[in-house]
Formats: sequence, C-alpha cells, structure tokens
Amino acid sequence: MERVIVDGYNVIHAWPQLKRLLSEASLEAARDRLVERLSVFGMVVGADVTVVFDAHHSAARNNSEGLIEGVHVLFTRKGHSADHAIERIAYDASQVGDMITVATSDRFQRDLVRGMGGAVISALELERRVLDAEEELGRRVKRYS
Repeated sequence: MERVIVDGYNVIHAWPQLKRLLSEASLEAARDRLVERLSVFGMVVGADVTVVFDAHHSAARNNSEGLIEGVHVLFTRKGHSADHAIERIAYDASQVGDMITVATSDRFQRDLVRGMGGAVISALELERRVLDAEEELGRRVKRYS
C-alpha cells in the first residue's frame, strides 16, 4: 500500500480553492476541505494518507492524532513544525524499508525526504492526482447508478 504524507498548510497555500477558503471562510474550513479531498484520493488509489499540520497557537505538549474519513490527521505539539514531524515519519519509514511519498513544495523538505529514499511530489502534483481520483470516483458512481 502506498503511504502518502501531506504537508497540510503547504498544500492549503498552494491550492487556489483552499487558499480562497482561508480568506472567505476560515483556516478550519480549508483544513476540513483538504481532509475531505484526501479521503477520496486515498480511497480511490488505495493509499494510506497522513496529513500533518503545525499546531499554531497551541500549548499542547503532545502531538494530536486522529483518523478522519480514513485520513490520518496529525497536529504537531507546541514548538514542533510539520516539517519536523514529516522528517520523522520519513526517517522511521526508511529504517523499516517502507516507501513513502511526501507531498510538499518546500524545497528543503523535498531534498531531505529524497535523501532518506522517499519520493516527493509537489503540492500542485498532489492536486492533479486528487482531481484524477475525484473524476474516477465520479465514473464509478455513474457506472453503478
């Protein structure tokens, strides 16, 4: 099974629809929409998807994790960035031979993950793959309607 790790805020700021939600609605609305779309992607392509968010303005001393619509959602603890958490996931995966794909447009993050043997796609490439998955789901629904 493919493991896809998503740099949440990096993707939100890169996808025009989600970036619009930031100004027209809220950060929470943009996060919820991202998770919803990643859920469809994971279901259609059979991927294990994790999205990582920085815990801005949080005093949490531990990471917060949950499973929402089949997507693993991770908020980092105070003082830790999403980049740090993604690096840790990539490192742990490399130690056991798991292959992961990280979706981020952060150049430093991309180089680091590649150095650990992980694959990297840009936020815009992830959006293209999500759109393809949404279209495929639409075709499947239509076929069985």
